[in-house]
Amino acid sequence: MSAEQRKSGMAMAARGKNERGAISKRGAISKRGAISKRGAISKRGAISKRGPVLAGAAVLLALACSAGGDGGPGGVGPGNTVAPSQPGAAGSSSVGGPTGPGSVDPNAPGGGGGGEWTSSCESPALGTPGLRRLTRRELEQSLRDIFPSLGAGWASALSADSVGASGFDNDNELLVVSKQAARELATTAESVGEAVAAAQAAVLPCAPGSEATCAGQFLDAQGRRLFRRPLTASERTNFLEFWNTAFTATGSFAQSVGWLTRALIESPEFVYRREIGAVQGERVVLDQFEIASELSYTFSGSAPSEALLDRAARGELSSPEVLVQTAKELLMSSGRDVVQSFFEAYVGHARITTIAKAGVEGFAEQREAMLEETRHFIEEVVFNRGGGARELLTADFTTPSRALATFYEFPPESMPAQDYQPVPRPEGYGIGLLAQGSVLATLAQPNGSSPTKRGLWIYKNLLCNDVPPVPPNIPELKPPVEGEITTRQRYAEQHATGACQGCHSRWDPIGFGFEHFDEAGKYRKDEGSLPIDTRSHVPQAGQTLFEFDGQEDLMTQLAELPLVHECVSQNLATFAFGEELSCAAESRRGAFISGEIGFVDYLASLAGEPHFTQRALE
Repeated sequence: MSAEQRKSGMAMAARGKNERGAISKRGAISKRGAISKRGAISKRGAISKRGPVLAGAAVLLALACSAGGDGGPGGVGPGNTVAPSQPGAAGSSSVGGPTGPGSVDPNAPGGGGGGEWTSSCESPALGTPGLRRLTRRELEQSLRDIFPSLGAGWASALSADSVGASGFDNDNELLVVSKQAARELATTAESVGEAVAAAQAAVLPCAPGSEATCAGQFLDAQGRRLFRRPLTASERTNFLEFWNTAFTATGSFAQSVGWLTRALIESPEFVYRREIGAVQGERVVLDQFEIASELSYTFSGSAPSEALLDRAARGELSSPEVLVQTAKELLMSSGRDVVQSFFEAYVGHARITTIAKAGVEGFAEQREAMLEETRHFIEEVVFNRGGGARELLTADFTTPSRALATFYEFPPESMPAQDYQPVPRPEGYGIGLLAQGSVLATLAQPNGSSPTKRGLWIYKNLLCNDVPPVPPNIPELKPPVEGEITTRQRYAEQHATGACQGCHSRWDPIGFGFEHFDEAGKYRKDEGSLPIDTRSHVPQAGQTLFEFDGQEDLMTQLAELPLVHECVSQNLATFAFGEELSCAAESRRGAFISGEIGFVDYLASLAGEPHFTQRALE
């Protein structure tokens, strides 16, 4: 773009702002804004049914356009007012207590063990209507799917999203558009726009004199995918006016389409998922396009396909049965990475690629293979075998590469013929997810195992206990001294008295069951020359759930507790909904806890819950 064109574009942008009014610094919407029964604008930023322009959305455009770009035509979308047609704001509910609804006696056996779980919820819960900002992963995957022909021609500038108290990065309360996020979005939109401009001849061939028609066709097709619904007539008019101004300023059809692409990507209609719906009686009912977006992002992690949008246009996404079947189809095809993302956040094993174990020869070379082993293991348990939590915790196989199996010192019968092929775990080498090298090495110290980290993970993530804050002035743990004292003895001595004892007595005993695995997740018969003792117990609420001897016994007994399956399903529902909602995921929870259905079927069942298509009026 020439200096003259750039100057012309800047002048155009200034005129656009002056004609439509500047954005007030105080115009941001409250994070907790919601639709009231009366439809009025509440003090907390709620939006009425009459549909005024969402101030927060306009602020997003103002921030994004002032932060990025090169001062070209407008640097903004049409008029700074391309706001959601039915605006609202995010809201949330929270569960009460560490284990959520339907808490049971944790000593009662689950599955085939004779105990039966019963939910304590009287009726299904509904969240509140609002807007959900797409996560970085969702934004990037949407752009890749909508513009597949661009390949690696564009680059994302988006930072990682904040992780909430739930451990997930899709927490509705934290997904806000800060100034930094707006700048990063603008930079990313600029990159995609430039890639579209560079590939215009292939992406959008257009004969001279037909530019306006071609731009309209591009807007209708890509706007529908990006906004996840057809554009309104006023939106279409505004965007085409913006394109025409850009085309006049630059004299280039390719560049003007690039600017149009940027405006669409920077629009709140792309950045936010609308779950606003329409008030029907005493609740809000989501429209078909909102449901299509919810299905696609929840179960495939990306924007709805053309086919799914067509189904929404025909009104086919209504019955719970259809929604559950559609959800399962998405999970079994494009949604596998969504499930992997859940486990990576829930378990934390993806951190293995950044961990160092200086005292373990060959560890650095096997870190990536460890991560792949666990990904293949989850794929095999969850998708290929339809397993649930019981199978995940007690599976007697794993999926290493040949080099990794050698690193683990597996015997010949556990050596895969091909990399990442399922093989039986050697006897005594542990079972299930918590025998995976990536998990055990992540939950360890750089120079030794860690009963604290391993026990604490189970205490929090399988038993759903709250972890108290770390007290100040914690003494340094004494370093290991090979041949003189075992890790268990060292931890027991230091954590058995004083302020440490109150907390560590809750989870260290659980972690002692893993002491046959070193800091790299490798099995060891002894610790140096010292025998290892893995006999211990599982504390819970001041009592002992059960005693065990070793990792396999520990995992087998945990897998029979309804409390464990309740905890896992609660985490899965929180991940799917982006917030903790008590009593919103109960329809098939009992079937998951009993082992009747696995992860895929339970996750898909959430699409049939009332919360998936309805919201409550505050």
